[in-house]
Amino acid sequence: MKKMLFTLCLAAAFAASADITLYADSYKRKGGSAKTAPWRIINTAKYMSIEDNTLALKEDKRYLSATGVIRGEQPFGGKFRFSIENTEPNSYKIGILLRGLDMKDTFFYSGPQTGKGSFEVTLPRGARRIELVISGKGKFKNAKVVRIVDSSYRVEADPAYQLVKGEAAPVKFKLFHNEKEVPDGKVEVSGLEGAHMPSGATARAWIEKGDPAPFDAAAQKIKLEKPVNILYIGDSLTHFDIGHNHVDRVGYFLNKYNPGKAKVWNYACGGDDICRIVDRLNGKKSGRWGYRYNDLWNRSYDWAFVFLGHNDTKASSKNDYRIAVVPPEKQRVLYEELIKKLQAKGIKRIILMSSSSSNFELCKANSDKIKRIHNRFGDPVHQEAFNKVLTELAEKHGLEYMDLYTPMKAVPDKAKLLNPNDGVHLTPAGHDFVALETLKYLSAAGK
Repeated sequence: MKKMLFTLCLAAAFAASADITLYADSYKRKGGSAKTAPWRIINTAKYMSIEDNTLALKEDKRYLSATGVIRGEQPFGGKFRFSIENTEPNSYKIGILLRGLDMKDTFFYSGPQTGKGSFEVTLPRGARRIELVISGKGKFKNAKVVRIVDSSYRVEADPAYQLVKGEAAPVKFKLFHNEKEVPDGKVEVSGLEGAHMPSGATARAWIEKGDPAPFDAAAQKIKLEKPVNILYIGDSLTHFDIGHNHVDRVGYFLNKYNPGKAKVWNYACGGDDICRIVDRLNGKKSGRWGYRYNDLWNRSYDWAFVFLGHNDTKASSKNDYRIAVVPPEKQRVLYEELIKKLQAKGIKRIILMSSSSSNFELCKANSDKIKRIHNRFGDPVHQEAFNKVLTELAEKHGLEYMDLYTPMKAVPDKAKLLNPNDGVHLTPAGHDFVALETLKYLSAAGK
Protein backbone atom coordinates (compact mmCIF):
# COMPACT_ATOMS: atom_id res chain seq x y z
CA MET A 1 0.00 0.00 0.00
CA LYS A 2 1.32 3.42 -0.89
CA LYS A 3 2.09 5.85 1.89
CA MET A 4 -0.93 7.97 2.85
CA LEU A 5 -0.72 11.69 3.49
CA PHE A 6 -2.45 13.32 6.45
CA THR A 7 -2.94 17.00 5.75
CA LEU A 8 -4.38 20.06 7.38
CA CYS A 9 -7.03 21.43 5.07
CA LEU A 10 -8.17 24.99 5.71
CA ALA A 11 -9.90 25.44 2.36
CA ALA A 12 -13.21 23.99 1.25
CA ALA A 13 -13.22 20.66 -0.54
CA PHE A 14 -13.40 20.63 -4.32
CA ALA A 15 -16.76 21.65 -5.73
CA ALA A 16 -17.82 18.18 -6.85
CA SER A 17 -17.51 16.71 -3.37
CA ALA A 18 -20.53 15.81 -1.29
CA ASP A 19 -19.93 16.34 2.40
CA ILE A 20 -21.87 13.81 4.47
CA THR A 21 -22.30 15.14 8.00
CA LEU A 22 -21.58 12.40 10.51
CA TYR A 23 -21.44 14.52 13.68
CA ALA A 24 -22.26 18.10 14.65
CA ASP A 25 -22.41 19.85 18.03
CA SER A 26 -23.24 23.50 18.71
CA TYR A 27 -22.96 22.91 22.49
CA LYS A 28 -26.49 24.05 23.24
CA ARG A 29 -27.63 21.58 25.83
CA LYS A 30 -30.68 21.79 28.07
CA GLY A 31 -31.92 20.01 31.14
CA GLY A 32 -30.21 18.66 34.23
CA SER A 33 -26.91 18.02 32.46
CA ALA A 34 -26.77 21.43 30.77
CA LYS A 35 -23.36 22.28 32.24
CA THR A 36 -21.71 18.98 31.44
CA ALA A 37 -20.14 18.37 28.06
CA PRO A 38 -19.13 14.86 26.97
CA TRP A 39 -15.45 15.76 26.52
CA ARG A 40 -12.87 14.60 29.02
CA ILE A 41 -9.14 14.78 29.57
CA ILE A 42 -7.70 11.61 28.07
CA ASN A 43 -7.04 8.84 30.60
CA THR A 44 -9.08 10.61 33.29
CA ALA A 45 -12.73 10.86 34.32
CA LYS A 46 -12.53 14.66 34.34
CA TYR A 47 -15.27 16.02 32.10
CA MET A 48 -15.44 19.55 30.77
CA SER A 49 -18.20 22.14 31.08
CA ILE A 50 -20.25 24.19 28.66
CA GLU A 51 -20.20 27.96 29.16
CA ASP A 52 -22.26 30.31 27.00
CA ASN A 53 -22.77 27.63 24.35
CA THR A 54 -19.07 26.93 24.08
CA LEU A 55 -16.98 23.97 25.16
CA ALA A 56 -14.65 25.34 27.83
CA LEU A 57 -11.26 23.58 27.90
CA LYS A 58 -9.26 25.29 30.65
CA GLU A 59 -6.04 23.28 30.70
CA ASP A 60 -3.49 22.65 27.97
CA LYS A 61 -4.29 18.95 27.79
CA ARG A 62 -5.52 16.36 25.32
CA TYR A 63 -9.29 15.96 25.33
CA LEU A 64 -11.40 13.16 23.93
CA SER A 65 -15.06 13.40 22.90
CA ALA A 66 -17.50 10.81 24.18
CA THR A 67 -20.27 11.71 21.73
CA GLY A 68 -18.22 12.70 18.69
CA VAL A 69 -17.59 9.05 17.92
CA ILE A 70 -18.02 7.76 14.39
CA ARG A 71 -19.08 4.18 15.09
CA GLY A 72 -19.14 1.21 12.77
CA GLU A 73 -16.54 0.06 10.30
CA GLN A 74 -14.96 2.92 8.38
CA PRO A 75 -13.24 2.13 5.08
CA PHE A 76 -9.63 2.19 4.04
CA GLY A 77 -9.24 5.32 1.91
CA GLY A 78 -12.22 7.09 3.44
CA LYS A 79 -11.77 10.88 3.68
CA PHE A 80 -12.94 12.74 6.77
CA ARG A 81 -12.81 16.36 7.93
CA PHE A 82 -13.06 17.51 11.56
CA SER A 83 -13.68 21.24 11.94
CA ILE A 84 -14.20 23.48 14.98
CA GLU A 85 -13.77 27.11 16.10
CA ASN A 86 -11.81 28.39 19.09
CA THR A 87 -13.27 31.74 20.20
CA GLU A 88 -10.16 32.49 22.25
CA PRO A 89 -6.75 33.33 20.70
CA ASN A 90 -5.04 30.22 22.09
CA SER A 91 -3.27 27.86 19.73
CA TYR A 92 -4.66 24.32 19.55
CA LYS A 93 -4.50 21.11 17.56
CA ILE A 94 -7.35 18.84 16.52
CA GLY A 95 -7.29 15.31 15.25
CA ILE A 96 -8.76 11.86 15.39
CA LEU A 97 -8.09 8.68 17.29
CA LEU A 98 -8.36 5.78 14.88
CA ARG A 99 -9.28 2.43 16.39
CA GLY A 100 -8.25 -0.11 13.79
CA LEU A 101 -9.89 -3.42 12.96
CA ASP A 102 -6.96 -4.93 14.86
CA MET A 103 -8.10 -2.90 17.92
CA LYS A 104 -4.88 -0.85 17.91
CA ASP A 105 -5.24 2.91 18.42
CA THR A 106 -3.44 5.60 16.45
CA PHE A 107 -3.63 9.40 16.84
CA PHE A 108 -3.46 11.78 13.88
CA TYR A 109 -3.18 15.53 14.51
CA SER A 110 -3.32 18.80 12.64
CA GLY A 111 -0.60 21.39 13.02
CA PRO A 112 -1.07 24.30 15.47
CA GLN A 113 -3.92 26.64 14.54
CA THR A 114 -6.11 29.39 15.94
CA GLY A 115 -9.69 30.51 15.39
CA LYS A 116 -11.55 28.42 12.86
CA GLY A 117 -9.67 25.32 11.84
CA SER A 118 -10.15 21.93 10.29
CA PHE A 119 -8.25 18.72 9.87
CA GLU A 120 -8.67 16.41 6.90
CA VAL A 121 -7.51 12.81 7.02
CA THR A 122 -7.56 9.82 4.68
CA LEU A 123 -7.72 6.52 6.55
CA PRO A 124 -4.62 4.38 5.99
CA ARG A 125 -6.55 1.25 6.98
CA GLY A 126 -10.03 0.17 7.89
CA ALA A 127 -11.26 1.27 11.30
CA ARG A 128 -13.80 0.09 13.85
CA ARG A 129 -14.42 3.63 15.04
CA ILE A 130 -13.14 7.18 14.91
CA GLU A 131 -12.98 9.47 17.95
CA LEU A 132 -12.33 13.21 18.06
CA VAL A 133 -9.43 14.81 19.91
CA ILE A 134 -8.51 18.38 20.86
CA SER A 135 -5.08 19.29 22.24
CA GLY A 136 -4.99 22.70 23.87
CA LYS A 137 -7.24 25.09 25.74
CA GLY A 138 -9.87 27.61 24.77
CA LYS A 139 -13.59 28.01 24.22
CA PHE A 140 -14.77 25.93 21.28
CA LYS A 141 -17.98 25.88 19.28
CA ASN A 142 -19.51 24.42 16.13
CA ALA A 143 -17.77 21.03 16.04
CA LYS A 144 -18.46 19.04 12.89
CA VAL A 145 -17.24 15.87 11.20
CA VAL A 146 -18.00 15.11 7.57
CA ARG A 147 -17.10 12.33 5.22
CA ILE A 148 -15.91 13.76 1.91
CA VAL A 149 -17.01 11.86 -1.17
CA ASP A 150 -17.16 13.04 -4.75
CA SER A 151 -20.44 11.36 -5.60
CA SER A 152 -19.69 11.37 -9.31
CA TYR A 153 -17.14 8.61 -8.64
CA ARG A 154 -17.79 5.06 -7.53
CA VAL A 155 -15.48 2.14 -6.79
CA GLU A 156 -16.85 -1.36 -7.32
CA ALA A 157 -15.45 -4.69 -6.16
CA ASP A 158 -15.88 -7.53 -8.66
CA PRO A 159 -17.13 -9.85 -7.31
CA ALA A 160 -18.30 -7.86 -4.33
CA TYR A 161 -19.45 -10.95 -2.41
CA GLN A 162 -18.72 -14.67 -2.60
CA LEU A 163 -20.09 -17.65 -0.69
CA VAL A 164 -17.83 -20.59 -1.45
CA LYS A 165 -16.81 -23.93 -0.04
CA GLY A 166 -13.34 -23.90 -1.58
CA GLU A 167 -11.20 -21.28 -3.28
CA ALA A 168 -12.72 -17.90 -4.01
CA ALA A 169 -12.33 -16.06 -7.28
CA PRO A 170 -9.81 -13.20 -7.31
CA VAL A 171 -11.31 -9.79 -6.57
CA LYS A 172 -10.75 -6.86 -8.89
CA PHE A 173 -11.69 -3.22 -8.32
CA LYS A 174 -13.20 -0.98 -10.96
CA LEU A 175 -13.55 2.80 -11.02
CA PHE A 176 -16.66 4.51 -12.40
CA HIS A 177 -17.22 8.19 -13.14
CA ASN A 178 -20.79 9.30 -13.73
CA GLU A 179 -21.67 5.58 -13.91
CA LYS A 180 -19.23 4.96 -16.77
CA GLU A 181 -16.26 2.70 -16.14
CA VAL A 182 -12.92 4.50 -16.22
CA PRO A 183 -10.42 2.39 -18.21
CA ASP A 184 -7.31 1.78 -16.10
CA GLY A 185 -8.86 3.78 -13.28
CA LYS A 186 -6.41 4.18 -10.42
CA VAL A 187 -7.70 2.33 -7.37
CA GLU A 188 -5.48 1.73 -4.35
CA VAL A 189 -6.00 -1.75 -2.89
CA SER A 190 -5.54 -3.00 0.67
CA GLY A 191 -6.58 -6.62 1.07
CA LEU A 192 -10.26 -6.80 0.12
CA GLU A 193 -10.69 -3.01 0.18
CA GLY A 194 -10.23 -0.56 -2.68
CA ALA A 195 -10.20 3.25 -2.71
CA HIS A 196 -9.97 6.04 -5.25
CA MET A 197 -7.97 8.50 -3.18
CA PRO A 198 -8.81 11.76 -5.01
CA SER A 199 -12.57 11.30 -4.65
CA GLY A 200 -12.82 9.35 -1.40
CA ALA A 201 -14.84 6.63 -3.13
CA THR A 202 -14.31 3.22 -1.53
CA ALA A 203 -15.47 -0.38 -1.84
CA ARG A 204 -15.00 -3.62 0.04
CA ALA A 205 -15.35 -7.22 -1.04
CA TRP A 206 -16.51 -10.08 1.19
CA ILE A 207 -15.62 -13.75 0.98
CA GLU A 208 -17.53 -16.16 3.20
CA LYS A 209 -17.08 -19.89 3.58
CA GLY A 210 -20.18 -22.03 3.55
CA ASP A 211 -22.29 -24.50 1.65
CA PRO A 212 -23.57 -22.95 -1.59
CA ALA A 213 -25.55 -26.05 -2.65
CA PRO A 214 -29.05 -24.94 -1.49
CA PHE A 215 -28.59 -21.54 -3.15
CA ASP A 216 -27.25 -23.13 -6.31
CA ALA A 217 -30.30 -25.39 -6.54
CA ALA A 218 -32.64 -22.41 -6.61
CA ALA A 219 -30.47 -19.96 -8.54
CA GLN A 220 -29.73 -22.25 -11.47
CA LYS A 221 -33.44 -22.25 -12.33
CA ILE A 222 -33.47 -18.47 -12.76
CA LYS A 223 -32.74 -17.29 -16.28
CA LEU A 224 -32.34 -13.58 -16.91
CA GLU A 225 -32.99 -12.64 -20.50
CA LYS A 226 -31.33 -9.26 -20.12
CA PRO A 227 -29.31 -7.36 -17.48
CA VAL A 228 -31.29 -6.02 -14.53
CA ASN A 229 -30.62 -3.32 -11.96
CA ILE A 230 -32.26 -4.36 -8.70
CA LEU A 231 -33.10 -1.77 -6.04
CA TYR A 232 -33.56 -2.71 -2.39
CA ILE A 233 -35.37 -0.36 -0.02
CA GLY A 234 -35.66 -1.46 3.57
CA ASP A 235 -34.75 -1.10 7.22
CA SER A 236 -31.98 -2.52 9.42
CA LEU A 237 -32.72 -6.11 8.40
CA THR A 238 -31.39 -5.15 4.97
CA HIS A 239 -28.94 -2.43 6.08
CA PHE A 240 -27.13 -4.29 8.86
CA ASP A 241 -24.23 -6.43 7.61
CA ILE A 242 -24.38 -4.57 4.30
CA GLY A 243 -21.89 -6.10 1.91
CA HIS A 244 -22.48 -9.61 3.22
CA ASN A 245 -26.16 -9.85 4.01
CA HIS A 246 -29.13 -11.43 2.24
CA VAL A 247 -29.06 -8.85 -0.57
CA ASP A 248 -25.45 -9.66 -1.40
CA ARG A 249 -26.13 -13.39 -1.37
CA VAL A 250 -28.99 -12.93 -3.85
CA GLY A 251 -26.82 -10.80 -6.14
CA TYR A 252 -23.97 -13.29 -6.05
CA PHE A 253 -26.08 -16.33 -6.93
CA LEU A 254 -28.06 -14.52 -9.61
CA ASN A 255 -24.79 -13.65 -11.32
CA LYS A 256 -23.36 -17.10 -10.80
CA TYR A 257 -25.87 -18.50 -13.31
CA ASN A 258 -26.44 -15.29 -15.27
CA PRO A 259 -22.92 -13.85 -15.45
CA GLY A 260 -22.84 -10.07 -15.37
CA LYS A 261 -26.62 -9.70 -15.70
CA ALA A 262 -27.66 -8.75 -12.15
CA LYS A 263 -26.62 -5.66 -10.24
CA VAL A 264 -28.04 -5.09 -6.76
CA TRP A 265 -28.23 -1.64 -5.17
CA ASN A 266 -28.92 -1.62 -1.45
CA TYR A 267 -30.38 1.66 -0.17
CA ALA A 268 -31.82 0.32 3.08
CA CYS A 269 -31.49 2.48 6.20
CA GLY A 270 -31.45 1.23 9.77
CA GLY A 271 -34.49 2.47 11.68
CA ASP A 272 -36.58 3.12 8.58
CA ASP A 273 -40.30 2.71 8.31
CA ILE A 274 -42.49 3.65 5.38
CA CYS A 275 -42.85 7.21 6.76
CA ARG A 276 -39.11 7.90 6.73
CA ILE A 277 -38.69 6.40 3.28
CA VAL A 278 -41.38 8.57 1.73
CA ASP A 279 -40.00 11.65 3.53
CA ARG A 280 -36.51 10.97 2.17
CA LEU A 281 -37.84 10.40 -1.34
CA ASN A 282 -39.58 13.75 -1.00
CA GLY A 283 -36.24 15.41 -0.32
CA LYS A 284 -36.16 15.50 3.48
CA LYS A 285 -32.49 15.38 4.53
CA SER A 286 -32.77 15.38 8.31
CA GLY A 287 -31.92 12.40 10.46
CA ARG A 288 -28.97 10.04 10.57
CA TRP A 289 -29.49 8.72 7.04
CA GLY A 290 -30.55 11.95 5.36
CA TYR A 291 -27.77 11.58 2.79
CA ARG A 292 -28.42 7.96 1.85
CA TYR A 293 -30.56 8.69 -1.18
CA ASN A 294 -28.24 11.38 -2.58
CA ASP A 295 -27.23 9.23 -5.56
CA LEU A 296 -30.29 6.95 -5.60
CA TRP A 297 -31.44 8.10 -9.03
CA ASN A 298 -27.99 8.19 -10.65
CA ARG A 299 -29.21 5.14 -12.56
CA SER A 300 -32.48 3.48 -13.55
CA TYR A 301 -33.78 0.23 -12.04
CA ASP A 302 -35.68 -2.69 -13.49
CA TRP A 303 -36.81 -4.32 -10.24
CA ALA A 304 -37.42 -3.01 -6.73
CA PHE A 305 -37.72 -5.04 -3.52
CA VAL A 306 -39.38 -3.23 -0.59
CA PHE A 307 -38.68 -5.02 2.70
CA LEU A 308 -40.09 -3.28 5.79
CA GLY A 309 -42.31 -4.02 8.75
CA HIS A 310 -40.61 -4.11 12.13
CA ASN A 311 -40.30 -0.37 12.72
CA ASP A 312 -43.76 0.15 11.25
CA THR A 313 -45.38 -2.41 13.55
CA LYS A 314 -43.69 -1.59 16.84
CA ALA A 315 -46.21 -0.47 19.47
CA SER A 316 -46.00 1.69 22.57
CA SER A 317 -46.65 0.61 26.13
CA LYS A 318 -48.54 3.88 26.75
CA ASN A 319 -51.53 2.43 24.87
CA ASP A 320 -50.92 -1.14 26.00
CA TYR A 321 -49.30 -2.00 22.64
CA ARG A 322 -52.70 -1.92 20.91
CA ILE A 323 -51.77 0.47 18.09
CA ALA A 324 -48.83 0.10 15.70
CA VAL A 325 -46.64 3.17 15.20
CA VAL A 326 -47.72 3.10 11.56
CA PRO A 327 -51.31 1.82 11.68
CA PRO A 328 -52.72 0.07 8.59
CA GLU A 329 -54.62 3.10 7.28
CA LYS A 330 -51.46 5.25 7.35
CA GLN A 331 -49.36 2.42 5.94
CA ARG A 332 -51.75 2.10 3.01
CA VAL A 333 -51.57 5.79 2.10
CA LEU A 334 -47.77 5.94 2.29
CA TYR A 335 -47.21 2.71 0.37
CA GLU A 336 -49.50 4.09 -2.35
CA GLU A 337 -47.21 7.12 -2.54
CA LEU A 338 -44.08 4.95 -2.62
CA ILE A 339 -45.49 2.74 -5.38
CA LYS A 340 -46.41 5.80 -7.42
CA LYS A 341 -42.89 7.20 -7.07
CA LEU A 342 -41.21 3.93 -8.06
CA GLN A 343 -43.45 3.51 -11.07
CA ALA A 344 -42.82 7.11 -12.11
CA LYS A 345 -39.11 6.23 -12.24
CA GLY A 346 -39.85 3.47 -14.73
CA ILE A 347 -39.47 0.49 -12.40
CA LYS A 348 -41.53 -2.25 -14.02
CA ARG A 349 -41.23 -5.00 -11.43
CA ILE A 350 -42.01 -4.07 -7.81
CA ILE A 351 -41.91 -6.82 -5.20
CA LEU A 352 -43.51 -6.03 -1.84
CA MET A 353 -41.92 -8.30 0.74
CA SER A 354 -43.83 -9.19 3.87
CA SER A 355 -42.29 -8.44 7.23
CA SER A 356 -40.16 -11.25 8.56
CA SER A 357 -41.39 -13.23 11.54
CA SER A 358 -39.95 -12.34 14.94
CA ASN A 359 -39.05 -14.19 18.09
CA PHE A 360 -41.94 -12.53 19.88
CA GLU A 361 -41.40 -14.45 23.11
CA LEU A 362 -38.00 -12.76 23.41
CA CYS A 363 -39.38 -9.38 22.30
CA LYS A 364 -42.05 -9.58 24.99
CA ALA A 365 -39.63 -10.76 27.67
CA ASN A 366 -37.33 -7.82 26.93
CA SER A 367 -40.29 -5.44 26.94
CA ASP A 368 -41.60 -6.72 30.27
CA LYS A 369 -38.32 -5.73 31.95
CA ILE A 370 -38.70 -2.06 31.01
CA LYS A 371 -40.60 0.10 33.50
CA ARG A 372 -40.71 3.36 31.53
CA ILE A 373 -42.83 4.02 28.42
CA HIS A 374 -41.27 2.16 25.51
CA ASN A 375 -41.92 0.48 22.17
CA ARG A 376 -42.26 -3.27 21.75
CA PHE A 377 -41.33 -4.99 18.50
CA GLY A 378 -42.44 -8.14 16.76
CA ASP A 379 -46.11 -8.54 17.74
CA PRO A 380 -47.64 -11.02 15.26
CA VAL A 381 -51.00 -9.23 15.43
CA HIS A 382 -49.51 -6.00 14.05
CA GLN A 383 -47.19 -7.80 11.64
CA GLU A 384 -50.04 -9.79 10.10
CA ALA A 385 -52.13 -6.63 9.73
CA PHE A 386 -49.15 -4.99 8.00
CA ASN A 387 -48.76 -7.93 5.63
CA LYS A 388 -52.48 -7.94 4.83
CA VAL A 389 -52.24 -4.37 3.56
CA LEU A 390 -49.33 -5.37 1.34
CA THR A 391 -51.27 -8.23 -0.24
CA GLU A 392 -54.18 -5.88 -0.97
CA LEU A 393 -51.89 -3.26 -2.53
CA ALA A 394 -50.12 -5.86 -4.64
CA GLU A 395 -53.45 -7.10 -6.00
CA LYS A 396 -54.75 -3.59 -6.59
CA HIS A 397 -51.70 -2.41 -8.53
CA GLY A 398 -50.70 -5.66 -10.24
CA LEU A 399 -47.50 -5.92 -8.20
CA GLU A 400 -45.81 -8.93 -6.66
CA TYR A 401 -46.08 -9.98 -3.03
CA MET A 402 -43.37 -12.16 -1.55
CA ASP A 403 -44.51 -13.90 1.64
CA LEU A 404 -41.47 -14.31 3.86
CA TYR A 405 -43.48 -14.28 7.08
CA THR A 406 -45.30 -17.61 6.68
CA PRO A 407 -42.32 -19.87 5.86
CA MET A 408 -40.16 -18.15 8.47
CA LYS A 409 -42.83 -18.56 11.14
CA ALA A 410 -42.90 -22.31 10.39
CA VAL A 411 -39.14 -22.88 10.85
CA PRO A 412 -38.77 -25.22 13.89
CA ASP A 413 -35.60 -23.52 15.14
CA LYS A 414 -36.60 -20.02 14.06
CA ALA A 415 -34.75 -18.43 16.99
CA LYS A 416 -31.45 -19.31 15.27
CA LEU A 417 -32.37 -16.98 12.43
CA LEU A 418 -32.80 -14.01 14.76
CA ASN A 419 -30.54 -11.97 16.97
CA PRO A 420 -30.51 -13.61 20.43
CA ASN A 421 -30.59 -10.19 22.12
CA ASP A 422 -33.56 -8.60 20.36
CA GLY A 423 -35.38 -11.37 18.48
CA VAL A 424 -35.80 -9.24 15.34
CA HIS A 425 -32.55 -8.65 13.48
CA LEU A 426 -31.09 -11.36 11.29
CA THR A 427 -28.17 -13.60 12.18
CA PRO A 428 -25.98 -15.01 9.38
CA ALA A 429 -28.38 -17.96 9.31
CA GLY A 430 -31.22 -15.47 9.03
CA HIS A 431 -29.59 -13.78 6.05
CA ASP A 432 -29.17 -17.23 4.49
CA PHE A 433 -32.86 -17.91 5.02
CA VAL A 434 -34.05 -14.64 3.48
CA ALA A 435 -31.66 -15.00 0.53
CA LEU A 436 -32.74 -18.57 -0.15
CA GLU A 437 -36.43 -17.69 0.08
CA THR A 438 -35.83 -14.82 -2.34
CA LEU A 439 -34.06 -17.08 -4.84
CA LYS A 440 -36.84 -19.67 -4.51
CA TYR A 441 -39.41 -16.94 -5.11
CA LEU A 442 -37.62 -15.69 -8.21
CA SER A 443 -37.22 -19.24 -9.44
CA ALA A 444 -40.92 -20.03 -8.99
CA ALA A 445 -41.91 -16.74 -10.60
CA GLY A 446 -40.01 -17.86 -13.69
CA LYS A 447 -38.83 -14.36 -14.49
